Amino acid sequence: MAGRTDTFLSWLVCVALAAGTPLSGAEPRPAPPEPVDTVVVRPAAWAEALQPWKAYREAQGHRIAELDSAADSRTLRAAIAQVAAAQTEPIRYVLLAGDVSADAAVNIPTCYYDSSAMSQFGGDATIASDNPYADLDGDNVPELAIGRIPADSAEQLKKVLARVMAFEQHRDFSSWRRDVHVVAGVGGFGAIADSVIEMTTRRFLADRIPGWSELSMTQASVDSHYCPDPWRFSEACIDRMNQGGMFWVYIGHGHVKTLDYIRAGEDWLPILTHEHVPAVDVGSHPPIAVFLACYTGAFDAIEDSLAEELMLSPTGPIASLAASRVSGPYGLAMLSDGLLSSCFDEQASTLGEVVLHAKQRLLQDTPSEMSPPESGLPGAMHQTSNHTSGHTSGHMDQLQMIGAIASALSPSDYDLAAERREHVWQMNLLGDPLLRLCHPGPLALQVAERAAPGETIQIVGNSDVPGQLLVELVLRRDQVRNELDTLGVDLFSERGRAGFQQRYHAANQHTLLKQEQSLDGSGSFQVDLRVPADLPRGKYAVRAYLEGQAACRAGYCELHIRAPQAAK
Repeated sequence: MAGRTDTFLSWLVCVALAAGTPLSGAEPRPAPPEPVDTVVVRPAAWAEALQPWKAYREAQGHRIAELDSAADSRTLRAAIAQVAAAQTEPIRYVLLAGDVSADAAVNIPTCYYDSSAMSQFGGDATIASDNPYADLDGDNVPELAIGRIPADSAEQLKKVLARVMAFEQHRDFSSWRRDVHVVAGVGGFGAIADSVIEMTTRRFLADRIPGWSELSMTQASVDSHYCPDPWRFSEACIDRMNQGGMFWVYIGHGHVKTLDYIRAGEDWLPILTHEHVPAVDVGSHPPIAVFLACYTGAFDAIEDSLAEELMLSPTGPIASLAASRVSGPYGLAMLSDGLLSSCFDEQASTLGEVVLHAKQRLLQDTPSEMSPPESGLPGAMHQTSNHTSGHTSGHMDQLQMIGAIASALSPSDYDLAAERREHVWQMNLLGDPLLRLCHPGPLALQVAERAAPGETIQIVGNSDVPGQLLVELVLRRDQVRNELDTLGVDLFSERGRAGFQQRYHAANQHTLLKQEQSLDGSGSFQVDLRVPADLPRGKYAVRAYLEGQAACRAGYCELHIRAPQAAK
């Protein structure tokens, strides 16, 4: 009997354990820890400074594990990998909350790769990179979105994170959120190569940045329509950054503490240096700064790099993406294509994901592997949404042109794939990878494909969001502005320098007509615009921006302006 009782009790215990019900008098088993999606590495003494941001992110649904910094990158990599291996759900983000420092108590070390590509063009033998912390399987392809806030103290970290939280909670959805500012230096590869690169870059930006955005150009060439008074060039760059927007982008040469220079006669004038940082004041509209230039993000340098100084400034950009070493036009152009796709086509929700997807794409795709989408059907009314449609045949041609230029400027046995890989390593995000982006929602528009000068065109749309609507008839980005050639410019007279300013502002003025209208969110709307009677024939565009209380929307479509056909 005793044997049967023991068997029965054993069976009862098994059933109870399988059912998850503790027996009377037994302690319940602790629930397994909830999986984390974010790992934060910070100096042990800085844990308190992290808490407001941590509570904010956890309220958004993130689960965060904190790690003390380690003395070397190998130990730190192993610690991050251990967190990932201890759970079935994948982690998604890594934030390195601290700078590379000679002070072991606050140092968060970085990693180094050997260079085989950019070292052939005068680059360093090694590349500083945080990429290995995001690469869990050791194949050089990051699986995690990673960013570094290179703070030098707990108080500085706390202030940067406070700015990040304020940025995400900012309720101003006016048109600053569609602005993109591009500053371009000179190539220095020779007159013919520079002109081809300039033409390809402008065409690339015009096609890949959505038409609904407001794009400004500032170019460091006295022959360009987009060149202000050269002696006020740095002022113009700072003004564009202070204007605020989605992105502020620099394309050109650079170094740790400075961007390139513009030549005016015999003078070489700075585009932007660390000495200009105190003049940067973006207010409540901080852009994300992207430096497509050498060394500007050398966060392991003895002194803070230009990209670091700007994003750490309490009045600077909210984040920076920049190279830690020598970068090349081809690698930067291909990475930029991925950034544009991730941001505008895929609409990745966080800045870290934008950079991650661009890097993964850079390692996996080449222009020959991309296929264009199917074309849309023509109709009597032209209708578009606010988003680009992906890789068109024209886009494919641009990527192939960029590859051809790179091949022509490189040694015969040069490995372009190695250059792409090294740009994944050296382009590091300085900022919070969890930073949430504000993407304008779609605002579909309909307008007749053709109109005549002097006619009234009807723009029809639909919105269930109340707010203030701005509708504009604008110049297309690829339109040739021959009339700007007649504006007098001269480096050596006050009147001629004023001509530079006049031409620069005119070149960046795209709006021909605009009209505002309040929407109650009840559905369809119609806006009438009268085409100027003296408007030259050609292709133009209509764009719309809706500022709501909690969101924004944008739309874009094109039309032909041509004289009416004579009756037969």
